[in-house]
Amino acid sequence: MYRKKNSEWLKHLDFEILDIICLEIAFMVAYFFRHVGLNFYMAKLYMRLCIVLVVIDIAVLFFTNNYKGIIQRNHWQELIAVAQHITVVEFLLLLFEYLAQETAILSRTVFLVSWWLAIALCFICRCTWKNFVRKRVMSEKNQASMLLITTENRLGELAAKLRQKNYREFRIGSVSILDDNAYGKDNIIEANIPIIYGKDTLLEYIRQNVVDEVFIDVYQDKKQLTELTDIFLQMGIVVHVGMGFLPENLPNAFMDRIGEADAITASINTATGWQLSVKRITDIVGAVVGLAIMGVAFIFVAPIIKRQSPGPVFFKQKRVGKNGRTFYIYKFRSMYMDAEERKKELMAQNEMQGLMFKMDNDPRIIGSEKGPGKGIGNFIRKTSIDELPQFWNILKGDMSLIGTRPPTVNEYEQYDLHHKIRLSMKPGLTGMWQVSGRSDITDFEEVVRLDKEYIENWNIGLDIKILFKTVMVVITKDGSM
Repeated sequence: MYRKKNSEWLKHLDFEILDIICLEIAFMVAYFFRHVGLNFYMAKLYMRLCIVLVVIDIAVLFFTNNYKGIIQRNHWQELIAVAQHITVVEFLLLLFEYLAQETAILSRTVFLVSWWLAIALCFICRCTWKNFVRKRVMSEKNQASMLLITTENRLGELAAKLRQKNYREFRIGSVSILDDNAYGKDNIIEANIPIIYGKDTLLEYIRQNVVDEVFIDVYQDKKQLTELTDIFLQMGIVVHVGMGFLPENLPNAFMDRIGEADAITASINTATGWQLSVKRITDIVGAVVGLAIMGVAFIFVAPIIKRQSPGPVFFKQKRVGKNGRTFYIYKFRSMYMDAEERKKELMAQNEMQGLMFKMDNDPRIIGSEKGPGKGIGNFIRKTSIDELPQFWNILKGDMSLIGTRPPTVNEYEQYDLHHKIRLSMKPGLTGMWQVSGRSDITDFEEVVRLDKEYIENWNIGLDIKILFKTVMVVITKDGSM
């Protein structure tokens, strides 16, 4: 899924809020500096002007490009941009007072002090917040890994264009040269960026490594590149196509600018920054509530687990997340300590077709020797209590409330190309196939189909629907594994 860029004034709503706060503070400080002890009528007039100031500021931002390139601007450029913006706002405020025939009441001291103080406050706050945003954007965890498909003679120019901006939401993770006869050059860009030659090698690399986006900038056989584009999209990878090559049937295609390079961008689905922000805020709120519930459950569950199976209360396992990134998932331990070793002996009894393991009356579950469905292990699995520690993964940002279940490293290593679409979104605590009768699904390809359906049709409403269905599944214990 690709995060579409908002319009400039919506894209930088955080800076807009900062500016409004600074303007209000400057205006109120100037007012108290000049009019301490002023009568109630005059105070009421200035309070009304505070509201007018907000409306004027929003209107100015809507009709200007003051935030365009704000992350890239240096201090001097920012000071000029701030001075221009505040001057326009203050001038319009003065014009409003003139039309309202209240200029005789408005103090010149308040006007001048608030003007210069607003410039100073906005400049300081913008620069401080920019430093935070830059660090977050440039963090490798938050950057998309982009693979370039180009030719050796075009690579240098393309890389320069993509890196034109100092602060980018992507990094060049690898380069592919489709010409099988190319000899290659050492350190074409950087020593740590792998160069891949040939189509087959390219597909195997993408299957095994983290690739979020692909930029195609090569003039070769259109049929071959169209086939590659289809494969990438079916894997959930975002595709940027240089203007010199336009394949057919690109879904959700739109004009985009990557660094300083123009491209047509296509993805299996797209989301605005607002939608993804709402999803993340929901995750954080849900995680906080979930961790509180986990704390209560820990008081009762932990002693029983320790008594029936000596060892740690929590189970930690490496899983594969978005586009191949690995992280550790946490659960209440519901199996004996040697569960992973015994799994190899039980593979012949696997009831799942494909790259998942599922078995009724699993003997590795704590207390299972007491009979089918007995013991603390079966209880916490049936009630989904074992999943509660994953709210910590959600709070950290490794997972989401709703998504696709993250595979183990061993499962991921056996994936075919089309299976990787499950990883094109952040993994979730619950998802489409969990609320579609997961106990009845015995074919991994059906799981992939349901996950693909979720990703292709994702929206906030669908997440809410799945969340409510999950609650019902947990309450009724329908479909628990």
